[in-house]
Amino acid sequence: MIIPMSSFRGAMELDHKVVLVTGGASGVGRAFARIAAHQGADVVVADLDDERLEAGVQELVALGTGRRFHALRCDLRKDADVKSMAADALGTMGRVDVLVNTAGVFLGGSLEKISVRDWEWMLQVNLLGTVRTVRALLPQLQALDEAYIVNTVSFGGLVPQGPLTIPYDSSQAAIAHFTEGLALHGAPHGVRVSLFCLSKTEAAVGAHTRIRGTQSWFGAGEPVADDGSQGLEQVARLLADGIRNEEFLILESEAERALIARRFTEEDPGLTRQQLHAPRK
Repeated sequence: MIIPMSSFRGAMELDHKVVLVTGGASGVGRAFARIAAHQGADVVVADLDDERLEAGVQELVALGTGRRFHALRCDLRKDADVKSMAADALGTMGRVDVLVNTAGVFLGGSLEKISVRDWEWMLQVNLLGTVRTVRALLPQLQALDEAYIVNTVSFGGLVPQGPLTIPYDSSQAAIAHFTEGLALHGAPHGVRVSLFCLSKTEAAVGAHTRIRGTQSWFGAGEPVADDGSQGLEQVARLLADGIRNEEFLILESEAERALIARRFTEEDPGLTRQQLHAPRK
């Protein structure tokens, strides 16, 4: 389900665009990288997992599209890493047209058992990692005639999912609000912005999950054999369609989110809707 925010200029095609995907070596980021490549994009995959990063780029090359692909190792918790990632992507590809932030870690469990250090670990990746990538690439994106940013959250960023997901949901809510403000900031500069909301909370692939105070919840401690992107092609296509249609809020399920969706439509009298529906100068 895609919720319209305004009458944008027209279709944003990925063909011959340069797309940078953070968290692109696993999960929905990796699935979207494949879809972008199929649609004719040059793709930069940024991730912290060296093994999956290399495998992900080789997977893109094997598609035989003839486009350019580039792997960049990046720790989103570090300012220097993110600045180097942006500089390397621009130096190698010449520009970045579309930034898609899908990287994230999961923190959950018993609130009393979760330390401030754990909160800091999660927020440095989920919230501040998103902020860092946007800050690093925004000047270049604003200089283009057509540019796009997508930030990804789980549904917990719109509706809290319960006491065991308080930390993660809080980080997702912060990203959602940041993204809404970013849409207002970017619109006058021609930078379109989407909030891609996944229908359910899923633990991050590999070691990027911390569960405190419970041993059996959310599959804690279970090994992950693959990159977590299998079966996510339909979700990735939904994201690509949302970018093409230049929609702000991209949702997987209408039935689960009818109440929340109204906040982002013309039924909402709020500032964001008014600003995004205002004629461009």
